[in-house]
Parts: sequence; C-alpha cells; structure tokens
Amino acid sequence: MAMLQWLKDFMLFVFIFMALLIKLIFIEKSNKKISNLPPGPPTIPFIGNLHQLGTMPHISLQSLTNKYGPLIFLQLGQIPTVVVSSARLAKEVLKTHDLALASRPQLFSAKYLFYNCTDIVFAPYDAYWRHVRKICILELLSAKRVNSYSVVREEEVARLIQRVEGSYPETTNLSKILGLYANNVVCRIAFGRDFTEGGESKKYGFQKMLDEYQELLGGFSVGDFFPSLEFIHSLTGMKARLQDTSRKFDQLIDQIVNEHKACNKIKEHKDLVDILLEVQTNDSGELPLTIDNIKAIILDVCCWN
Repeated sequence: MAMLQWLKDFMLFVFIFMALLIKLIFIEKSNKKISNLPPGPPTIPFIGNLHQLGTMPHISLQSLTNKYGPLIFLQLGQIPTVVVSSARLAKEVLKTHDLALASRPQLFSAKYLFYNCTDIVFAPYDAYWRHVRKICILELLSAKRVNSYSVVREEEVARLIQRVEGSYPETTNLSKILGLYANNVVCRIAFGRDFTEGGESKKYGFQKMLDEYQELLGGFSVGDFFPSLEFIHSLTGMKARLQDTSRKFDQLIDQIVNEHKACNKIKEHKDLVDILLEVQTNDSGELPLTIDNIKAIILDVCCWN
C-alpha cells in the first residue's frame, strides 16, 4: 500500500511539473510582449513575484513600495497586478476611475460558495450588481430596517453580558463570546432563527459550516494565481471540499426558504429572507431575483459579519 501511494504521489508530481514547464514556456513568450508597465522587482520564471509576498504581504508590499515607488507592477503567478500605495493614486483608482476598476476578481472558491459569484461582494460591476445594490440599500439596509432590529441587538447584548458574568471567576475568552454574539445577531436578522448555540447548532452544525466557509474563502488557492491550473484542485480534493460545503449550506437555506414560504402568519418583524422573497414576488423588472440569487445574498450577510 505504501509503495502504491508513493507511486501515485510521484506520478502526480511529474504531471504537475510537466504542466508547469509548458506554462513557463508560454509565459516567457508573453512577457516579451508586455511593455509600458510601472516599475517593479524582477520576476522568477512561472511564479513571478509570488515568493516576495511572504507570510505578511502588507509588510512585504510596503518594503517593495519604498524601493520602487508608490505604483509598482507585480506578476503574481499568471495574474499581472498593479499595487497602489499612495493616497493620491488610491483616489485615482477608487474615485476618479472607480467604474473601470470596481469589479473584484472572481476567486475560485467564491464561484462554488456564492452561486457563481452572484452575491454582492464578488459579482462583477454590471446591471445585476446595481440592481442588487439598490435592493440592499432600499430594502435590507435602510435606516428604518436597521432600527427595526434593535430588539434583537438588545436581547443579544443582554445574553452577552450573562455569558461574561457566568464565566466568572474563570478566564473569559472574549473573542469567542463576541464572535458568538455577532453570529447570533446575524442569524436572527437573516433567518429569524438562532443557529449558533443550543439544539439548533447541534442539529445543523451551522457554526462548523460557517467556519469551513470562511476558511475556504481565506485560504490560498492555486487557481486564483494560475487559472490554467485550476484542474489541480480536483486532484488535491479542494474542489470536492468546496462542493460538499456549498451543498450543505444550500440544503440548509433551501429548508429555511421553504419554511418561510409555507408560513402564512403576518410577522411583526421580518427577517432578511422574508424581505428578499417579497422583493422576488413583487419584482417585475428586467432582472428578477432567482432563489440562487437570494441564497448568495444571504450567504454574504452570514459570511462577512
């Protein structure tokens, strides 16, 4: 068995090495055609400047900026990248030319976790994004709507104080308690239910799924820097992990949405699922929300709290 596993690992290494070698040849040819770029450090074949980011990229980028200026060019794998490090140039990027530079890169993991990037964070700047943003401003995040959830926040603050009081005289893990508070507020506002502690958490494993979501979004992905090598994620198991986590959340939110649809009672305080379903029912425009769009938006609220 050990010999068979070693052979599999060796064949995988050879396969990846050949793929990288082929890509290296193409990159070297394409780099010769690039001109009129900002200054930057010399690159290493294939990986470009990835090795210079280190474990603390913000410090590494500051060091490179001190050497090459406030506008530098880095080749991060196959992704050409311009780094801006001055207030004047940042204003040019974020304000003067914001329409041209508004879209975020669509990360490999986000395509699986946010329904092909149809959420607010990763959706490209286009008519759909403007439509969803309008819904968020007018329906989800208006001052009146935010104030309507003050009861939830007050109740959760009271529970927070009880947890801190109950932990005395033991050492209190404030990070964990504050994280629990934030998740409780978000779950009650988004779903109208508390998934983060007690029986509901045990039954659905919501907190574990949320931790997995955030880990997958924040981890290093070969496909983000080498799009032509995305197939590697199928070999390493990352793609299967993304699909499994996405499926679990999809089933949970499906259940929640169906429960909201089946509920005929008039609610005094509507949660975000209620509001989005109402918008979907009443929306007769050119870009009606689909159930997947609703799920993506709800996941935005849960994962970025």
